[in-house]
Amino acid sequence: MAKGSLREEGSAYQTVFIRRTLKSNLLEGIIEIPSALKNRLVELIVLPVDSEKKRKEGSKKEVGSPLRTFAGAWAGEPLIRADQGQYEAREELL
Repeated sequence: MAKGSLREEGSAYQTVFIRRTLKSNLLEGIIEIPSALKNRLVELIVLPVDSEKKRKEGSKKEVGSPLRTFAGAWAGEPLIRADQGQYEAREELL
């Protein structure tokens, strides 16, 4: 049985996997084997379901717009927008 791991460049995380060559009839009753693969030598690769991305997100704070930090943070008196006056008349475009 071959055990291995893959590391993305610049990543501290590794994806651990198992890779094994075996007769497909050993897998009957465990997974559905297509008829074209029955009684043949096949390669089985087992990878984790949770992705690296999810694990990285779990270990870091959510990265988003820096403005989200300030959303709803104003604690002073209510902000009131002053009257904007009249819209200036402009020349018509040709």
